[in-house]
Amino acid sequence: MSLADRMIRLLWAAGDEGVAERVLRAHWRLLPSDDAAGRALRSRLVDALLREVPGRGAEIRRAVLADEVSLLGAAERAAPSRATVLAIVRALPVGSPR
Repeated sequence: MSLADRMIRLLWAAGDEGVAERVLRAHWRLLPSDDAAGRALRSRLVDALLREVPGRGAEIRRAVLADEVSLLGAAERAAPSRATVLAIVRALPVGSPR
């Protein structure tokens, strides 16, 4: 799945088409060369989503989790290491899911 597809899926999990389009237009930026997985972009989009749709924190967290899992290889998904699990937990947005 392409980065754009992943980010659109993330945005749709938390809002409607209008929110998704507005957030993408306002916050889509070129990726730093050391962020091929797009985590910096995702972080910007998540921050914007949390402001745009504050009552959808749980959906946003689930979407980030799904995105992180989509980045794992088959072996990592089957038996994730402690480091992998910790990295996923650190990637989740901070705060209450409510």
